[in-house]
Amino acid sequence: MDRALTDALAVDPEPRRVLIVAGEPSGDLHAAGLVRALRGLGPAEVRGIAGPRMRAEGVGAIVRQEALAVIGFSGILARLPALFAARDRVLAEARSFRPHAVVLVDYPGFNLRLGPLLHRAGARVFYYIGPQVWAWHPERAAEMARWVDRLAVVFPFEEPLFRDAGVNTTFVGHPLLDELEPETDEATLRAEIGAAPDSPLVGLLPGSRAGELAKHGARMLEAARLVRAAHPGAVPVLALAEGLALDRLPRAALAGVAVVRGRTRSVQAYATCCAVASGTATLETALFGTPLVVVYRVGRLNYAIARRLVSLTHIGLPNIVAGEEVAPELVQDAFTPQALARHLSGWLADPAARATSHARLGVVRAKLGGPGASARTARALWETMA
Repeated sequence: MDRALTDALAVDPEPRRVLIVAGEPSGDLHAAGLVRALRGLGPAEVRGIAGPRMRAEGVGAIVRQEALAVIGFSGILARLPALFAARDRVLAEARSFRPHAVVLVDYPGFNLRLGPLLHRAGARVFYYIGPQVWAWHPERAAEMARWVDRLAVVFPFEEPLFRDAGVNTTFVGHPLLDELEPETDEATLRAEIGAAPDSPLVGLLPGSRAGELAKHGARMLEAARLVRAAHPGAVPVLALAEGLALDRLPRAALAGVAVVRGRTRSVQAYATCCAVASGTATLETALFGTPLVVVYRVGRLNYAIARRLVSLTHIGLPNIVAGEEVAPELVQDAFTPQALARHLSGWLADPAARATSHARLGVVRAKLGGPGASARTARALWETMA
């Protein structure tokens, strides 16, 4: 802890009041790490929109994160009443709780609308894990300068982008480098799924939302069937997110597939290769160095809207961070079981191809810097609340 922070704690023991908004599972994970690090600096009372990991850290949930999960543009419509109610609840809490700062964690569809309202209400706004305006609306970086007191970004290329737009921005590193550990060892995972020590594992990660499971799961399972036909010893492992049920998948397609819960990172770490829905899980898999195919499919309306809004060459976070394609992408109509199976079978058949992929994925870890993001973010937040 630096001297200025130590002196501040010595003269001001009042608990810091923090209102925090994390509307997605990845935000819940990273916010929980931030809360742990924050309490290492001094007493803090934390409330907000919180998922299970934040609640486990003692965050008082004014709204449970699980009530807000949506997928795609059309999915927002069904959740609008819950989203509006959550917004109003946060604004009311800001007035009654009088936080030293409000922390908005990622979740741009909600937080970019909530932030200006909090600012107008007199709240000090700290944004953690900057919204990917470089993908959707670059002009919003300048808009954020009017209501964000401090922004902590997790990708190095974001800091100059936001600073040039006038936002007080700090690159803190990516919290995944603090948290990325398999839930168990490889021998235990193999014992749990009944896989022999020498059987190649093929990870299937369809996403953490019910809509993603419905859109991606059947295609992944059909690809797994094709892979097993070519490589009979391979064991497909479906990493099912907490709260999701298998009733959205064809029962017959699950034959020969191991299904696990609470073992996503073990699958990412120990699989020979993976198919991963676009999102944070692709970055996690890349950081383990496991060859992966990034996949994504949404409804045609959502895709048409996205094509008009997004100007990026790649959608996968490993490719965006690396600045080149280090993981193949299969998006929308290109995401077929046959195409996915070709990529996965190629890695299973060719150790040299796997080694090449592993080496190329090393660029991602190198560009994200070292561990300590949660601690750096906590110090920046504490300074903002001083």
